[in-house]
Amino acid sequence: MSNTFAAYQDISASIKVSPTTELLTNRGVINQFMQDRVNAMKDYQAAIKMDTTYALAYFNAANVYFHTRHFRMALDYYGKAIEHNPKDESAFLNRAITKVMLRDAEGALGDFRSAIKLSPHTSHMYFNRGNLYASMEQFDKAEADYSKALSLKPDDALVLKRRADVLGKLGRKSEAIEDYRHATEIQSQFSGE
Repeated sequence: MSNTFAAYQDISASIKVSPTTELLTNRGVINQFMQDRVNAMKDYQAAIKMDTTYALAYFNAANVYFHTRHFRMALDYYGKAIEHNPKDESAFLNRAITKVMLRDAEGALGDFRSAIKLSPHTSHMYFNRGNLYASMEQFDKAEADYSKALSLKPDDALVLKRRADVLGKLGRKSEAIEDYRHATEIQSQFSGE
């Protein structure tokens, strides 16, 4: 109900009565919402200490490491999250993005494949892999991924713009112009112009 501090107070009272990994992890999330990454990390670490197999605490701690640009630590923690929950497509996706940041393109592609296998109908999986392919100048593969993302979420202006960029690189100028035009129309509708 948009009262983050009250939620923090309630969950802290619950933790005093009976601390659990779930409560500690949830309080960590609340701390993150309140922009308190230090205490969020303390809660995640306490949850991990309580249960070294609790994947969500590793995942959330990895997100804190990622957002503070501690990519090697994020990579380690995403790996532990996956080890304890190998069906978490978000952990694979986030680890893939972390590997991109660490310039491990082949490792990232492997994690993107795993994420897509677990969640084949999620457009942002293809969008992110398409971005990697585009950065590797594999424009045909980037275009295929952007097209797949658009088949799942047709009116995504950013994906249209990125696909237009790679269509231009592939020499398919008229298709690129059409994607740019469509992206501009979507943005105009979104901004109320």
